[in-house]
Amino acid sequence: MMWHKRKLRANSSGQLLIVAALAIAILISSTTIYVYEVSKEINSANSWPMTDYVLALKQSTRNTVVSSLVNASNGGEETVLTANLNELSEVLRSLDQFGICQLDFYVSNDSAYDMGVRLSWNTSDSGVSSAYANFTLNVYGIAANLAVEYTINVTTLIAVNGYYTRLAGDEKLVNLTCNVFNEGKPALAKNISLFYETLGSWIPVNSSNNLSVIDCGNGTYTASFTVDIALDTVTVSAHIFDLRDVFVQAKTTCYEA
Repeated sequence: MMWHKRKLRANSSGQLLIVAALAIAILISSTTIYVYEVSKEINSANSWPMTDYVLALKQSTRNTVVSSLVNASNGGEETVLTANLNELSEVLRSLDQFGICQLDFYVSNDSAYDMGVRLSWNTSDSGVSSAYANFTLNVYGIAANLAVEYTINVTTLIAVNGYYTRLAGDEKLVNLTCNVFNEGKPALAKNISLFYETLGSWIPVNSSNNLSVIDCGNGTYTASFTVDIALDTVTVSAHIFDLRDVFVQAKTTCYEA
């Protein structure tokens, strides 16, 4: 596990957006090529069952939802999910190996989700990045018609809590625990950056703070570092990328143990 020092997201959101956009373009292209190549094999060998074909199409929709959440959580527009699913639907309509393929979808719009995307990073002690959509996949063939309804929910959640002990003067030793989840199950982080607040500014935690991070291997990460501030509390913000490159952040207030 490598731990990299990162600047605040505002300094790199433009670059991240470009990278995420390129990733989506590559994903859609590779999805189209993959489905097309597999479909050609079906057409020639006549041996691939319809259920496997549908599973491949469902995986394509999931990949699109994941890449859209990566884009949105890294500074892209929240409408990116709808735009990408519309494009995927157009691609699938061009496939006719088993008949006409039609993908319809509905993205959640409620108090939690906006255009199918939820970025909830201001709640104390936890943060959520999520994309949610309902799908209906219809294949209209000569021999038979097939309709499949399914839901895709891609969610990265982190839970952060900690405390501090006093050292000499105003110096404090902060102990932090962070738990990472994908779809409610423990997951690994690709990168974790920590910041603490002082005088209205967020200061990155690095080696000068005697930073130590331990990966417990089960989605739990513990960190310790020192700060020199006069306040009775220490507010910490954790910025995390999971292994899918979905970004999420959360802050917590640490009190003296």
